[in-house]
Amino acid sequence: MNHTNRLLLPAPHDLLFDGCPPLSFARPLPPADVHKAAAAEVLLTDARPLGENRFAVAALWPRNTFLAHRATSSPCDPLLAAETIRQSAIHLSHTFCDVPIGHHFVLSGLDLDLDLPVWDSGPLPVVLDVTSTKTTTNPRRMARALNADVYVAGLHRGRCAIRFEVLAPRRYAMIRDRARQAERPAQQAAAGAATALPPETVGFHDDLHVLLATAQGLPDTAWQLRLRRDHPVLFDHESDHISGMALLEACRQAATALTPPAPGAFGPRQVALTAVASSYQAFGELDSPVTITTLPAAHGHSPDSGTRTLQLTARQGSRTLITATVTTTTTAGTGSPGPTVPHHGDQTKAVAS
Repeated sequence: MNHTNRLLLPAPHDLLFDGCPPLSFARPLPPADVHKAAAAEVLLTDARPLGENRFAVAALWPRNTFLAHRATSSPCDPLLAAETIRQSAIHLSHTFCDVPIGHHFVLSGLDLDLDLPVWDSGPLPVVLDVTSTKTTTNPRRMARALNADVYVAGLHRGRCAIRFEVLAPRRYAMIRDRARQAERPAQQAAAGAATALPPETVGFHDDLHVLLATAQGLPDTAWQLRLRRDHPVLFDHESDHISGMALLEACRQAATALTPPAPGAFGPRQVALTAVASSYQAFGELDSPVTITTLPAAHGHSPDSGTRTLQLTARQGSRTLITATVTTTTTAGTGSPGPTVPHHGDQTKAVAS
């Protein structure tokens, strides 16, 4: 993957689709449309149908990483694409598929294969060319997959996909209650039993963003999930379970922690995520420990290119929450990118699921 090409003109513009008016990048969609509380966390700006089950979605990426700003240039964060396709699934379902506000979206899979540019500054216009397909023949269920080509500043940069099911509030509550009663997760670990990793090890300056902690009895390739309920991005709104994006970010951090720093490098490790294939299998409860474990994937890694592929699993008690195969590459810049700034946005809370 090539991460050396820079965007010279990051001014908003979009692709033109036959019969479709130009997409707007003027302002974010209402937060409730994508189940967010803070307007600053909304990436989508517009969406239009292109035909049966095909849509154009516009987004602005206002920062170069999913969790924080960086003071200097670095490759765009693919988890911004993951969050964009997640918000797209929600908005398209509400706007074009008659899904009422208040229904729950249950994530079952999220895949990425991207080659994103280095980004210096300014908002970055993104367009997804989305195809939506049903994944069930049961007329009483709404389960779909979105597959999207990703265009960044007008250039094709890869693909992303998401699989999900929509549940009415009553059915969601029933499924959550049944899951809790069927198997109680392990008891909460004793206070002080886990120690957060240094933020530089997982690519940050700020301890707020660190989701991994060492714990007694765990091997060097496993960590305990560390959740910060006050995090302005990962806990933008109240939830009764660990979000899929938090689990995906924890997997990315695990891959970063296992990447040896470049000789002479200092500051946060700059490791670019280039591909993900993930499957979500169970809800993660907020009050019980989760263990993130990593193994080399079957195709291993290439030391010469700096590319590494790992298989990661998050487990809570006897349940697997997520399995993911991730591919990373060490970026050219290994020096300190400067302090990160949490993306607080509008802290006013609203009802969103």
